[in-house]
Amino acid sequence: MNKSKRAVIALFLFVATQAIDVAAYAKTDRNKFKNCTELKKVYPKGVAKDAKSAQQSGATLNPKVYLANEGSDRDKDGSACES
Repeated sequence: MNKSKRAVIALFLFVATQAIDVAAYAKTDRNKFKNCTELKKVYPKGVAKDAKSAQQSGATLNPKVYLANEGSDRDKDGSACES
């Protein structure tokens, strides 16, 4: 196997493991709040998973926190605990 193929494979493996780490990081306790009251102490307008949802609701764009608190998005609009 030549050097360029090895480099491509190594890069692919690195990127793949980073994507898994981001998903795991999002589920950590540091991003998970007990309820909307607790989340709103840090994010008063709630959190959104993407820019479109943030613009529509006025929530703070933070996909990691949204993913960890996805259960608090009662209306499934992409924003959790929005005002």
